[in-house]
Amino acid sequence: MPHRTFRVSTDRHLETCDIKEVGHGEGPYWLVLEQRETKKVHELLESLGLPALAIEACLEPTYSVNLQAYEHSLFIGFPVSLAWNSERRSHLRLVCLPGIIITIQEKPLPTLEHMISQYQESLRFHATGNSSILYQILDHLIDDDMAQTLRTRGQLDRIEGLIDEEDFDELSPQLVLLKRRLMRLSATLEDQLYCFSALQTIESESLSVEGLYDYFRDAISHLEHASRSISRQLSRLNAIQQELQLKMQDKTNDQLKLLTMISTIFLPLTLITGIYGMNFRHMPELHWDLGYYGVLVAMGGIAGAMLWSFHRRGWFE
Repeated sequence: MPHRTFRVSTDRHLETCDIKEVGHGEGPYWLVLEQRETKKVHELLESLGLPALAIEACLEPTYSVNLQAYEHSLFIGFPVSLAWNSERRSHLRLVCLPGIIITIQEKPLPTLEHMISQYQESLRFHATGNSSILYQILDHLIDDDMAQTLRTRGQLDRIEGLIDEEDFDELSPQLVLLKRRLMRLSATLEDQLYCFSALQTIESESLSVEGLYDYFRDAISHLEHASRSISRQLSRLNAIQQELQLKMQDKTNDQLKLLTMISTIFLPLTLITGIYGMNFRHMPELHWDLGYYGVLVAMGGIAGAMLWSFHRRGWFE
């Protein structure tokens, strides 16, 4: 079972330690687990005194936003976006025990890996409690959401700049894909906002948010700002889709107008060829030596007159 164990040192840095120290030495501790071998994860959580219901929530295969206190523990199912262009949503499972934070993930999250390296090298926690670790984990995930929001806005700006170009047929699939990403990110932000709001009122022996209210309010403010930004982007995207649809309709109308003009020009010419294609015995023009050339000149004159008339009306603009 892939796992790593960290401890907050006296100078408030993260340092690697052995999992056997958890619960016996000075903490708080942070256990990072990957949910590959369910049986071993179950045994480890059970050895730490986690209640059966909390273990069941940790190993549940389906994803759901959840915040539940179990005896001396607190379980949090926190939604995360794997990447700004990812087609999947995932959930980070967090368990708070007295002096211990456990995170369970499907595979390593780049955001948490970056956080671990930062707090091992330079950054310090503002306090040594496990609530400080929990807040920093959630805050880094929210910062990642903010970065994804900026990327989607940049992608939308780029598409908006291309809509005035001639070749905009490929923009429609990009807009559909971007809309799906925005909707997924919006749902993730809403779920995260629910988790943060609930954490401020939760009562649990394993977690105390006293002294963190300002930090939580700051995180909630960021989430609300990101959510508003996504809403504005969705409105812009809908407007761009409507504009693109109008441009595509104009392009189709231009093509139809051209086909209509071509059909209109050939209509009298077809009539003439149809008349002289009839097999009547007495057709005087058939015995005229210059009849063939005369008909061609007449047909060319008719076509030219119609083209000139269309040009005067501005139909070629």
